[in-house]
Amino acid sequence: MTSTAGCARTGAETARGPRRLADAARRFPCASSLVLLAAAAAMLVPGASAALEFDRGAAASGQWWRVLTGHLAHFGWSHFLWDALAFAFLGTLCERDGRTRFLACLALAGVAIPLCVGAAHPEIRTYRGLSGLDSALFSLLAATIVREKIVVKQPAWAFAAGAVFLAFLAKVAYEAATGMTFFVDSAAAGMIPLPIAHVAGAAAGLLVGFGSVTPSAGAGPSPRDPAARRASP
Repeated sequence: MTSTAGCARTGAETARGPRRLADAARRFPCASSLVLLAAAAAMLVPGASAALEFDRGAAASGQWWRVLTGHLAHFGWSHFLWDALAFAFLGTLCERDGRTRFLACLALAGVAIPLCVGAAHPEIRTYRGLSGLDSALFSLLAATIVREKIVVKQPAWAFAAGAVFLAFLAKVAYEAATGMTFFVDSAAAGMIPLPIAHVAGAAAGLLVGFGSVTPSAGAGPSPRDPAARRASP
């Protein structure tokens, strides 16, 4: 009896191992990592940033992929590092919370940002950077927290997330009014701040965040869901 029970426990533990590995694989931020690796490669490979940047003329002549790849190019290492750090943090949180929702946000913002930049600034020929996508992910995370906390009747957390988002809007307003950025010396980097990119990204994040009725599949249950934590082995 003891030996049989012991074998049964061992078998259960053996079966649980692959499930844990599969769950860990699902929750690993694969898409975020791929985006960051591509952006890093664009910095390291000579000429890659120029080949990937959003160029109005090149895109109009048929190089349509620049609408999306422009987010991977940057104007120097300072620009890249600040953008990449924000994307690594926000991307990990958003992708683990719902990979489908995360990818939908990137797709919508990835197209909307260069189109809005082109419409608002016809004098701007090129655009680079992940900061617009960072804004989209920040808004997605804030919207998701507000929505979930209202559902579970935790208004204090919803209010806190909303307050942080308002602080983000104040930052964007400051950049629009002063022509300067908070974290990157835009003059030293030889670039012109475009707050419209952050506004477009934020709008895309809010649209996806508040438009999602149910948790997205692909990256496991939300880590903020107590029932999901209780159900975990």
